Amino acid sequence: MTFKFTFQGGKEVLRTISATAGNVTTNLSPGTGKRWLVNRGSLILQTNATVVNRYIKVQVTNGTNIIETLGYCGPFSASQRGSLNLGEGRVQGSSAVMGNNEDNVNGYIGIDGMILSNSDQLRITIFGGEAGDSYSGYFVVLEVDV
Repeated sequence: MTFKFTFQGGKEVLRTISATAGNVTTNLSPGTGKRWLVNRGSLILQTNATVVNRYIKVQVTNGTNIIETLGYCGPFSASQRGSLNLGEGRVQGSSAVMGNNEDNVNGYIGIDGMILSNSDQLRITIFGGEAGDSYSGYFVVLEVDV
């Protein structure tokens, strides 16, 4: 006899962003009939040799309009690696706080579990990004059917 335990609050899902050019915006959305509770995430940017400032920026949209800018970190210039983590906790003042770089983390945004529904999007942009830059990352969400 086997038992299957189901958590009624949804299932944990890992949403990954594969290597993406720095001048391309990524939108992650739960889609129709779904709701996400975004718990944590991590973004890593590798810049090319072009000397220009780039910033990792995370926003929330309703599918069309920007509803909120969660935060950003940078600047990252030529041939640099930068990262931004999102997770539990609240941050006062600037939403992205520079880390001590023990773990190569350049910024942190406290999100306290953010809910996205249907056409809502988590938008990742590299402000000032170049085609030769590359970023990747992941978000851990609790996905619920509605």
